[in-house]
Amino acid sequence: MFNTPATMKRTLLCLAAAAGFAGGAQAGLNEFKADVNAAIDAGIQYARNNNLFTAEPYGGYGYSTGLALLTLLEKESIPAGYTGLSAADKTLAQNAACILIDSGNFGDRGSFYSYYDGQVLMALSVYLTTGGPDQPAASAGYNCAGRSARATIDKVTDRSMAAQTPGVPTLGGPQGYWGYSGNGYDSSTTQFTLAGLSAAKGFYAAMGESLDKNRLPLITTTLDRTSAAYAVNGKQNSGSFFDTCGAGCFGHGYQSSYGAASNSSQQTASGTWGQLAGSAKNVNDAAIQGYLRWLQNSYNYNTNIRPDSWTPAYFYYLWSSSKAYNIIQHAGVAAAAGNVHPDDMGTLPAHASGRLVNRDPAVDARPAPRGAGAAGYYSGTPKGWYYDYAYRLMSLQNAAGQFVNSNSSWDSFADHSYAILVLQRSLGGACVDTDGDGVCDSVDNCPAVANPGQENTYGDARGDACEPRPVATCDIDGDFDVDQLDVNAVRAGIGQVPAAGDKRDVTGDGKITINDVRACILKCTRANCATN
Repeated sequence: MFNTPATMKRTLLCLAAAAGFAGGAQAGLNEFKADVNAAIDAGIQYARNNNLFTAEPYGGYGYSTGLALLTLLEKESIPAGYTGLSAADKTLAQNAACILIDSGNFGDRGSFYSYYDGQVLMALSVYLTTGGPDQPAASAGYNCAGRSARATIDKVTDRSMAAQTPGVPTLGGPQGYWGYSGNGYDSSTTQFTLAGLSAAKGFYAAMGESLDKNRLPLITTTLDRTSAAYAVNGKQNSGSFFDTCGAGCFGHGYQSSYGAASNSSQQTASGTWGQLAGSAKNVNDAAIQGYLRWLQNSYNYNTNIRPDSWTPAYFYYLWSSSKAYNIIQHAGVAAAAGNVHPDDMGTLPAHASGRLVNRDPAVDARPAPRGAGAAGYYSGTPKGWYYDYAYRLMSLQNAAGQFVNSNSSWDSFADHSYAILVLQRSLGGACVDTDGDGVCDSVDNCPAVANPGQENTYGDARGDACEPRPVATCDIDGDFDVDQLDVNAVRAGIGQVPAAGDKRDVTGDGKITINDVRACILKCTRANCATN
């Protein structure tokens, strides 16, 4: 799922393409698809039953209404987002949006607070971009009469940008990061704020420059500063499960000033996708490669192993790492020879310190919470990080539909949403611009090659820059268009004997005749063969 709320349908079509469509293999893939969808549906039903969309339940360390709203907006629906919801769920989405606008914990806070402001920007940006009403229906205890989701996004965007520690990023310095309530060195709070601002960037871009002519370049500058900060502040690890890292293996700790002994799975994952949020960053960037090597060497889908020891952040790690992997896979930039790609996660040998290899669907039994199923139940499903994460999360879902963190949850309701978002391949609305052409990957018809004009002669899913077409018969001037200029060129050749491959010989009879002219008229891409 990418940026605009994508759907499980797209995810599962990709899985199907990877696995092929042969007999039993396809049957196993279908079983996997069905179980992932069922796990998501059960998780969202748990959220409904526990009022996660209509109240502000406190999950241990804070409130998570924005994360819950994202799960609802990114559930499988055609089209995805608010417009694809049932009438009842649209009401729930509006209730949650109203809380994010009116609550003193969220939009109506008196000042910046990273975790909550990040949730506001992610959820309201996706909500409005996918058709949610700007003035949502009130939730019980909240007053949204005359309150605007757009105005809340504007307010929270401005205070989030103002709270970033200014200056050129330096090793160990706070520049480019945020703290909990303002300037600081903290990576976990930074990850939420950059997630929110990246979603706001997607919102403003989707609505067009006429909506807001000032914030887009300011957000881009802010995100580029954060991307540079993560690149500068990676710390190298060696030994233990970092045995194949070599000289280029960099992680990130809870704060940028911390040394390598404090690097963590969750903050290295945050730093990976945090770098990708910068302009024109891709999988082959040297600093991003350093982070990916760290994650590959410490790969574990059952927990977040690392030099430090804060294991309750396990589900947080799954979502932050899945965001990084999804961004890279969607962009379609191939890893250069010797470089690491998300497809390589789980391919190193297992290590006694905790590194795991990919699960094998051909020998896995169905996770017990999803029902009975012998070994090989999912046979035919592709190996890889997504299967590993999904299998583990489905195994942890209880009878009530809740995803239970096996590592003693630090925030049970936030964790529940993280698990659903991982299964949905969510990016929380993030606008990532891999090719630096000013167009978010989510809507870019060629995310790996800069094409700011989005030229797409044939009107299909991929732009001309990403999928150049062979010059069509009748396209005499080679401009990927058949018009009167081409027809005139064919007419001018009547009576000639064409060379092999001459595009004027449309009928292929070795002659240029009036029949070729007529055939080209039928191929014109505009009425009356107009030239523009």
